[in-house]
Amino acid sequence: MSVILATSQLTRRPPVEVETNPGLTANGITLRPLGYADESAFIEALNRSRLPLRRWIPLEKTGESPTDYFHRQLQKTIQGDKSGTACRRAIFLSDNTFAGMVNIIKIERGMEWTAEANWWIDSACAGKGLATQALQLLLDHAMADMPIGLGLHQIRAMICLDNPGSVRVAEKLGFKNSGNTDLLEVNNAFITHHEFRL
Repeated sequence: MSVILATSQLTRRPPVEVETNPGLTANGITLRPLGYADESAFIEALNRSRLPLRRWIPLEKTGESPTDYFHRQLQKTIQGDKSGTACRRAIFLSDNTFAGMVNIIKIERGMEWTAEANWWIDSACAGKGLATQALQLLLDHAMADMPIGLGLHQIRAMICLDNPGSVRVAEKLGFKNSGNTDLLEVNNAFITHHEFRL
């Protein structure tokens, strides 16, 4: 015997809203995806930090403006989240100052779930331990079990040994130099990078 309930007898619950890209917050910093409103702060930080960054991270392509570069990074953020192949996050201080980027990229899910980490800090915020704090926050998220985190098993970082700041950040967080190297193109030059693994 089937029972039919009138609509008025059913308890209606409000729809559950799921935030697809929640911010990660700890110790006065927040990590969240780039948004269109971040353009000017991103470009100001990039221009301020261009000289020290140029040796280690790819900047604009030939003929690309800083605005074009920002929008390319924004699209990479959106596509990485959508496809599950990357988790690119902007660093914001408690006063909402943009302070740089920490990224988990090249996410691969096979026998092991692996990815690569990279980061940069606005030169105006350098020397305050922000890279270590921000990267730790993102690594905790990346290695936490799904669905809370990304469920990754191993993360690598490709670092030039003449970038002592990044080497220190990696070592503080438990990365070990694997002994493997690779020549990576950075701003039209091939630079030897050493693989650090966590």
